[in-house]
Amino acid sequence: MKGLIIDTTLKCGYVAVFNGESKAVSFLDTSLSTQSSLIGACKTAMAQVGLENDDLEGIAAVVGPGSFTGIRIGVTFANAMGFALSIPRYSFTSFELMQVAYPNASAYWLDAGHGSAYTAFPVNGYLEEKNVEQSDLPEGAVEQSALLDKLPQAALLLVEKAMEQRAFSACMPTAEREYLKPNYMRKSQAERVKEQKQCQ
Repeated sequence: MKGLIIDTTLKCGYVAVFNGESKAVSFLDTSLSTQSSLIGACKTAMAQVGLENDDLEGIAAVVGPGSFTGIRIGVTFANAMGFALSIPRYSFTSFELMQVAYPNASAYWLDAGHGSAYTAFPVNGYLEEKNVEQSDLPEGAVEQSALLDKLPQAALLLVEKAMEQRAFSACMPTAEREYLKPNYMRKSQAERVKEQKQCQ
């Protein structure tokens, strides 16, 4: 299996690649904008495992929640590359990634600003997403910042499994998408302003 993973939802995004047993992670240059450093990070990581673009059998992106602009860049890049190379596209959320990195939390959360949190609660095998006040988080909830060093390896595990299921199972994985869509969890400032004007 040969795949490329894009995670631009974080302040320090990364690219992870695998070529069989060979794996590499390249972090985006934080001194540059996400769009300026993403291609360079892809080239660096792919070179480390001996991959060219045409070798890829799948591409994945973390679709959020997270950095609003980062999500758009990562999702757009993965969609474009998947289309150009005619390879499957896979998506997973920041919460799914956190659950792989730390399976037994009561909840997973990201700081949403102003004392609120983007949160996912494990319910009957699924992750139920909602916005809550940080003061309402349950005991045992794990914040994304506590797992940053584990996320690239968790992403590699998730995507390898999804690609293996596609190749060797009669059931297509739900993670595969024809077109990746962002998971913002709340509307952008522009959307909120537009709605306010329409209501006036």
